[in-house]
Amino acid sequence: MAAACAGLAPERLVQALVTEYPAGAAIGWHRDSAVFGDVVGIARLTPCVFRRRRPATDPGASAWERVPLTTAPRSAYLLRGPARAEREHNIPAVAAPRDSVTFRSPRAIG
Repeated sequence: MAAACAGLAPERLVQALVTEYPAGAAIGWHRDSAVFGDVVGIARLTPCVFRRRRPATDPGASAWERVPLTTAPRSAYLLRGPARAEREHNIPAVAAPRDSVTFRSPRAIG
């Protein structure tokens, strides 16, 4: 499913990370390591807010442009291109336990 979501051959997804988060757990603002290309995440049991941000382009606005996305159970998201390279993402503290599976492809060189 993850490879199909990203339009990749399954063997391109070279890393899979299964993570369980207890209630109250949060993930701080970050970008995944630059050695990876596409990132596919699958939310499994409970919904959560997945927030993305980038520096604001309007000098009169706040420092960041933020976009929240609520991931539903059994949904997938793809970080690729500018969404991957120019934006950070985080997950604020969750109300209920959740788990996710994250797949990563190697970054294209050249």
